[in-house]
Amino acid sequence: MSSTGYPRFERSLSATNEVFLPDNNPRPVYREVLAELGGLGPGKWRERLDLAHRRLLDEQHAFGLADGDMTHPTDWVPRIIPAEDWERLEKGAAQRLRAINEFLRRLEAGTEEIVPREVLETSVLYDTGTPNRFGPVPVRQISFDIVAVEGERDESGIGPLEYLVIEENAKMPVGLAPMTRRRQMTRDVFFPEAYEKLPVRSLDGWLARLGDALRAAAPQGRPEEATLAVVSGGPEDQFYLDHHIYAAEMGAILAEPGDLDFDEAGYLVQRATGRRIDVIYERVDEDRLYSELPRLLKSHLEGKVHVLFAPNSEVIDDKGVYPFVPEMIRRYLGEEPIIGNARTYSLAVESDREYVMDHFDELVIKSRGGYGGKDVLIGPSEPPETIQKFRRQVEENPVEYIAQELIDFSTHVLCEPGDSEGSDKAGPELRDSHADYRLLGLAPDPEDPSVVEVVPGSLSRVAAPGKYIVNISSGGKMKDTWVLER
Repeated sequence: MSSTGYPRFERSLSATNEVFLPDNNPRPVYREVLAELGGLGPGKWRERLDLAHRRLLDEQHAFGLADGDMTHPTDWVPRIIPAEDWERLEKGAAQRLRAINEFLRRLEAGTEEIVPREVLETSVLYDTGTPNRFGPVPVRQISFDIVAVEGERDESGIGPLEYLVIEENAKMPVGLAPMTRRRQMTRDVFFPEAYEKLPVRSLDGWLARLGDALRAAAPQGRPEEATLAVVSGGPEDQFYLDHHIYAAEMGAILAEPGDLDFDEAGYLVQRATGRRIDVIYERVDEDRLYSELPRLLKSHLEGKVHVLFAPNSEVIDDKGVYPFVPEMIRRYLGEEPIIGNARTYSLAVESDREYVMDHFDELVIKSRGGYGGKDVLIGPSEPPETIQKFRRQVEENPVEYIAQELIDFSTHVLCEPGDSEGSDKAGPELRDSHADYRLLGLAPDPEDPSVVEVVPGSLSRVAAPGKYIVNISSGGKMKDTWVLER
């Protein structure tokens, strides 16, 4: 612990740190959290780590999942978003979801005019031979991955945080279930005193609210009576525990594709009970889903069941479509974007492709259909042999890739327990690491896509030390995010 009573902080990165000022003094909004953390020696911190892990495992076992450890890697020092910053993030996310839903509505109607046809036709997430049926509100749940950079500094040498959307995930975004579990632990186990003192907006009830938003897609109307099924990949899925949480708290059926079938009239039913399924929330690979349920697309197109991530609706996850969202906001909503995009180059455009190939090792190169941090090159941080291998991969099919400038986005902290009691380094220690925000937007009205709600929190993700990729599959950790009411 430092002489100030706050935990020792080790700064190793040049980006703005959200917890500590440039002089390594805490930002005012973090003083309560850091004071509580600073009062814990390594023994007490480890006790809290063990208690939180036991509670998460107990919940896993209560669902009958006895094998392995399905809890997620987590850093337990919460991120804090001041009320004025949240107002901007909330409005920007809601605006973006409204524009995306209008884009998909027009795409279904054949009147969409912003995304070039060649972008759609080259997308691995869009099949021009598959009919579109998205419904009046195409996207009911979406996540926005956002990073922060420091704006222009004032006379004190400190600038405000400015936000950029780096991508959206309409299909199977990991978010609300782990958000609520991280919140239970930061509130009840790790920082009860700080949580009590700060005006933190609650996440209670939001999983049930998600269920309401998903049932609103029921094709037969009467969403309050609709049967929702969480369709899971099963015990081999790393998020299988989350699937149980979703089903339990949304009042939904949990099923694998093999647990479902179709009745004589072509309606989707639970095989064991014959209960009709109105809406399915897919948490399973779509190749498996449609191979095991080959009649599902026909049933969806006939309006007998609603598949939330319907074929072709996932085109919004295509990173080649992402650059056009600001123009969707301008043209379809008549507004200026509240949150901007990162500067992006499409290799489907000749001039962009030439620039990217000339600056390959300076850029972040992403597969348009990739997810989970896969098929991504961070040029400035990779060795020459990795860059050359990835370059050859891109040259074989350049239209499948986009590139972005490397953003030195903000850092948060990773907390280590520290050395033993009595050591001059006793107590938890903090180090900086890059972090993003994952905001979740919901569209809960059965017919009106302009009605949007944003969950008051974020599944923040912190990269492994020295890395930029924050995805859990790439070594990142989850983090609770406290949104302040005032």
